[in-house]
Amino acid sequence: MRIGRRLSVAAAVMLAAMSSVSAATLKVGMQDDPDALDPALGGTYAGRIVFDALCDKLVDIDANLKIVPQLATEWSWNDDNTELTLKLREGVVFHDGTPFDANAVKANIERMQTLGESKRKSQLSPIKTVEVVDDFTVIFKLDAPFAPLLSVLSDRAGMMVSPDAAKAAGDNFAAAPVCSGPYRFAERKARDLIALDRFADYWNADEIGYDRIEYLILPDSTVRLSRLQAGDLDVAERVAPTDIQAVEDNADLALYSSAGLGVSHLFINQSEEKGEDLAASKELRQALELSLDRTAINQVAFNGAFTADNQMLTPLSSYHSKAYPMPERDVEKAKELIAESGVESPAIEITYENSLTDGRVAQIIQAMAGEAGFKVELLPLETSSAIERYLAGNFQLYIGNWSGRADPDPTLNTFFSTEGSQNLVGYESSELDSVLNEARSEVDETERAALYEKAAGILLEDLPTIPLYHPSWFYGARADVDGISIYPDGILRVTGVMPKN
Repeated sequence: MRIGRRLSVAAAVMLAAMSSVSAATLKVGMQDDPDALDPALGGTYAGRIVFDALCDKLVDIDANLKIVPQLATEWSWNDDNTELTLKLREGVVFHDGTPFDANAVKANIERMQTLGESKRKSQLSPIKTVEVVDDFTVIFKLDAPFAPLLSVLSDRAGMMVSPDAAKAAGDNFAAAPVCSGPYRFAERKARDLIALDRFADYWNADEIGYDRIEYLILPDSTVRLSRLQAGDLDVAERVAPTDIQAVEDNADLALYSSAGLGVSHLFINQSEEKGEDLAASKELRQALELSLDRTAINQVAFNGAFTADNQMLTPLSSYHSKAYPMPERDVEKAKELIAESGVESPAIEITYENSLTDGRVAQIIQAMAGEAGFKVELLPLETSSAIERYLAGNFQLYIGNWSGRADPDPTLNTFFSTEGSQNLVGYESSELDSVLNEARSEVDETERAALYEKAAGILLEDLPTIPLYHPSWFYGARADVDGISIYPDGILRVTGVMPKN
């Protein structure tokens, strides 16, 4: 009897231990609260992190920015690059149990093209029709070649949601999204928490190591670090460069990093009502740029961990232009340009999200521009309030943070074409529109690079924005979390992330 009871107790302990492991929750500290959890509507970097666990895409990128399969297993172009044929993964179901197939792909593309508030319309506008060939073959038909299409499909435009759930939920879909990713939506508390539960019927279930993910909204990087050190978090995104050493020196933690595709830049509203003197005077915009020392901003604010640069495209991109090197700071020239503008002590107001990083950058800009003769006021706002102002175009200058894409088109067309979905500064250039449209249809990489070099020249002359630096991505994690890989897009990919045995 005693032996039997001991065995029973031992078995109970083992079962409890196994249950504890299987019920593991991955707690991720996030800097920002995502916006709408609907791939058609979402527009934030934070949202892209959550979407990785929630919504599979047709294709993805790898660490070298190459297109790789996800829900589409293979693809091919016709001879004139106007038809893209996708072969789809079989055996995939959405979180509501409905099957993923070619009809679902057609419904998703058409939804993103027609939904009233969709941010994907311009990205998917080159697709004129979607033809269902059979259950697992679909053809995207275009009027003209569109070189960035596969890259576009590696982000939110390629994320698949349940057509049945989307139709039933209507405008409320983002409140409880239904996709086909490894985790399904569980709950959301505004500015606090987004929780996802493991989807048992996921097609790649063996590579999913946790039963639940909780994304905790913690805007202060110092708080994220302290909670990671205390074991209250398993992963913390956007570790501040000033905290890198603290992570590396802690045996219980691990640091993961990558040079990034993103850019931090200073938007200048081109509306004279909002942008005032800066909108009216190219000389003042040029003076503002020359008043700034980008290398010093990187060194002072980020311990030199980022890449100072004057272009929207990162040096990681083969389309980054070598013809336009970053100018040195020239305060005297900046003063001359201010004098030429006829505006004495030009007043500017910089709006930004009240994060530690943007706050530091704003204060440095204030000091540097002040030395050239600008009178700089700072307007720090809570993240959601800042984004609301940004989306409404209600700012004079705004520190924008863009996570970047592998292809130049989603960056340059989105922000600077006349019809760009995030051209919120009201910039218009028929010359740039022509160049960007030509680059979209050019499949030869050498010719395409020449066009993007021309685009860089136009933007650096007009300065609707002043690029400052390209951030690197730094994640901290507990040492007992395995399988984390950070790519240049900065997204935490949960596939392969496991508790260490």
